[in-house]
Amino acid sequence: MYELKSSEFFDAPPASAVSAVTPPGTLVRTVDVQPGLAVSLVSLQPQQAFQMAALNDSDHLHFSCQLRGTTEVVQGGGETRSLQANSLVASCAPGERFLLNFYPAGYANIELRIRPQLLCALAGDDYERIVPRLQSACFLHQQAGHARAREAALRLEQLLTCEQPPGLLVHAATLEFLAWHLQSLQGEDGSAGQPPRREQKLLLAAHERLLADLSAPPTIEQLSREVGLNQLKLKRGFKAMFGLSIYALFQRERMGRAKALLDRHGVSDTAVMLGYSNMSHFSAAFRKQHGVLPSEARRARLV
Repeated sequence: MYELKSSEFFDAPPASAVSAVTPPGTLVRTVDVQPGLAVSLVSLQPQQAFQMAALNDSDHLHFSCQLRGTTEVVQGGGETRSLQANSLVASCAPGERFLLNFYPAGYANIELRIRPQLLCALAGDDYERIVPRLQSACFLHQQAGHARAREAALRLEQLLTCEQPPGLLVHAATLEFLAWHLQSLQGEDGSAGQPPRREQKLLLAAHERLLADLSAPPTIEQLSREVGLNQLKLKRGFKAMFGLSIYALFQRERMGRAKALLDRHGVSDTAVMLGYSNMSHFSAAFRKQHGVLPSEARRARLV
């Protein structure tokens, strides 16, 4: 397994430390846009599946757009997320350890890293609306990427593949990417806004309770009663804060956990551990989330 620290991976000069900690064929092009703000293009062409262990050893906030390829991110607590092309990710996880699973196919990702103080100065009210939520959740993922954010990411990719990328254009494209990324966390038109701070705390408690046991989800009525938020505010607030309905978020995390369990357990055992008594229901849910049957996913992992 490859092991790396984010500072070594993104900030090392080409053809030096990077080659020592990453698999062959990995290209990392980083531009320091201004103090406290850097952007990187990461691309690789793995011939077979492999895994990296990563430590985030900086206090930067991360905003990324996966342009091509499929990866899985496993957090320290075992929570798994599958990222495909167009996935937007925002994370605030200083000191956090991750496992990154890569699969054979071309992979490319734009990664922006910014210090919180600079983001506060640049983003103003957007910072106050988004960063407390990000710091509480650690990792925000939007499967369907915001079109404008992806366009800006593609412009950055084009610029960063130049031998000498024009500094002013990289600066402008980086700020554009950041702006659209922040807007994507609020809603397509930026008008969705966030629930009041008191409701945000209750919604975060509901999020934690919902995912506490992936084999036995609470009903919306139970969740509403336990956190003290009426069902309408609970459903609307969940969509505003996390970008998904309560059920969709639960199923995404449940099926992410299923994929991780299939590394060590058979399909039937995995289904039972996640609360399924009907195998066809489990297979249908897994296929809807991952595009393959659980038996196919298990075979691919064992090859």
